Amino acid sequence: TIVVRDTGGPGCAESIAQRLVDMLDLNIEHVQSEAATALSLMIRKHAELKPVAATSLVRTLKYVQEPKGKASIIFMLGECGEIIQEAPYALEKLIDNYDTIKDPIVKHNLLNATMK
Repeated sequence: TIVVRDTGGPGCAESIAQRLVDMLDLNIEHVQSEAATALSLMIRKHAELKPVAATSLVRTLKYVQEPKGKASIIFMLGECGEIIQEAPYALEKLIDNYDTIKDPIVKHNLLNATMK
């Protein structure tokens, strides 16, 4: 809420984004998923945070299995595609297995990300 409403002061959004990126590297499934979801909401509001978020997205995509978190990471890969050189290749692996993806939100975000 602090970041979305711009009430935290200068540097607040970047600091929070960095902490969420740190949480993406934890090996706790629900923490990674919720951190990815929160980070994707921040990027929607603060596009200047893309370089902060981009650092571990490809790596995290391999480990997050919860649909909500996976969809958020796919969304961010699409948004940060110009920053992350490996993004198209990570998305390509998912596209190759598109028919096996069961969650419609993951499929929707995958299609959107590949169009960006």
